[in-house]
Amino acid sequence: MNVNIRLAALIAAVAAVSAPALAQQTPPTPEERAAAFDKADVNKDGKLDMAEWKTTIPAAMAGQATDEQLAQFFARRDADKDGKLSKAEFTAPMQRPAQ
Repeated sequence: MNVNIRLAALIAAVAAVSAPALAQQTPPTPEERAAAFDKADVNKDGKLDMAEWKTTIPAAMAGQATDEQLAQFFARRDADKDGKLSKAEFTAPMQRPAQ
């Protein structure tokens, strides 16, 4: 019986420690996305170039993605293909890529 109690305590401890890491993050609100855009738009031209946009990427994601993958992600967001992201392009909900 003592072994079962220890096992249950161990399982509970592992679940408590790993739950935040396994939990899916909630996407940012439109207001949070707009604030992130405003903060990243260092030159205040109303658009984000690639360098400005990269500052908005969470460190965990940026560390796992190659420059090519980031460029592809940026290009998918750049609806008018001008090489920059407008606030509307940046804050628009993500669409799945065409299959």
